[in-house]
Amino acid sequence: MIDFGRYKLTFNDAKIKVDTYDGMTPAEFDDQVRHWAVFDVPKENYDPAYASIRSAVVDEFKKVLADNDNKITYDLDLKTAIKLYELLNAKTGFDIIKANDDDIWRYITLCVMPDITFIRYPNLQADVNILREYIPDLTYTNFKTEKNSVRIKKKRFYSHTRRIWLKTLWWYVYLGWQGNSAKTYAVMRNNGTNIIGHFIERPGRGYREKLFRSMLYVYSMLPENYQKDKTFTAAAKLNLAKCVTVEPELTEGGEQKYSESLFDEVIKKGIAAKNVKKSDIK
Repeated sequence: MIDFGRYKLTFNDAKIKVDTYDGMTPAEFDDQVRHWAVFDVPKENYDPAYASIRSAVVDEFKKVLADNDNKITYDLDLKTAIKLYELLNAKTGFDIIKANDDDIWRYITLCVMPDITFIRYPNLQADVNILREYIPDLTYTNFKTEKNSVRIKKKRFYSHTRRIWLKTLWWYVYLGWQGNSAKTYAVMRNNGTNIIGHFIERPGRGYREKLFRSMLYVYSMLPENYQKDKTFTAAAKLNLAKCVTVEPELTEGGEQKYSESLFDEVIKKGIAAKNVKKSDIK
């Protein structure tokens, strides 16, 4: 069992590493990108205890990327997240205290798996072009350059507690866990990257795993025409409003019925809005 608390990278140490990348000459950084493009991270960069975890997560990332024709998709995020959670959980000594420690995630991100993090979130179009030399037709649905970052997206690597990519993946699966990997994938496969943000970046009154797991399950059981980002967004906002005065666990039927009522209300409001004639709007 790994002593996860032993391997950490403070904010300042992470900043120094990223500043080193940012300070490289164009030729030096291009060479670094080429190493990451072939998943080449020197073993001396991280403790050997992480070797099997890195191998399994990177293999999953590579497989899913290839299966999706080298397109960066939500499915890539989800399957990578599930693999990460299979390896880092309470059974392996990785509890929620450690999962909330950004210094651990900074170490995992910058020392153990900088390659897949960079491939998932490159910062410049020029770097995407280099990655495509080794990963043909690599495609991003929503590519953006991060403001105030140079070559490395600071928020995704170390600086923003709720945007460190590998950390957000772990928490997303933890909050949506349905008992095993297959059931979790079945419930979460029709979601999207925006739903990850709803949970991780806007937790409301803290992370409530029973409630979030129920909400995701209920959402997955909706007819497909209602499984849209705007439906979940509306339910998440409604939940934030209701949780000010209502404790879901203490309502009749608990989190499950509470979640059903959220989506029922959202859908009914949506139907009512569609039925309002333009002539009725003043």
